[in-house]
Amino acid sequence: MGQANYAAAKAGITALTLSAARALGRYGVCANVICPRARTAMTADVFGAAPDVEAGQIDPLSPQHVVSLVQFLASPAAAEVNGQVFIVYGPQVTLVSPPHMERRFSADGTSWDPTELTATLRDYFAGRDPEQSFSATDLMRQ
Repeated sequence: MGQANYAAAKAGITALTLSAARALGRYGVCANVICPRARTAMTADVFGAAPDVEAGQIDPLSPQHVVSLVQFLASPAAAEVNGQVFIVYGPQVTLVSPPHMERRFSADGTSWDPTELTATLRDYFAGRDPEQSFSATDLMRQ
């Protein structure tokens, strides 16, 4: 099962950061989000114990993988990177695209009749699997 409380808190942090990026960008202040997929004391129950890795290799969930992205974002080279969301998992850094408008539904008249809107949205979503929604884990598998 997911951790709804944890996910909601992280979504709030993301929204706050993106709002700060918009508001402060005009002053040269950049704010970005890093979502580390990392094995820490807090995630031990989720990810389990670190596996044995070969000499010279790093656990894919080691927090060490996040360091290079933090260094980049803190450097002058990232001066134009603002309001972005990154996921770090092992040697992968994934840039998450912001929510976008998928489809616009317009009423025939000046407002929607509940029955008409129900029919329109029911038809649009017909055949979709309600269990298939956004998942950062699925994003990392692409």
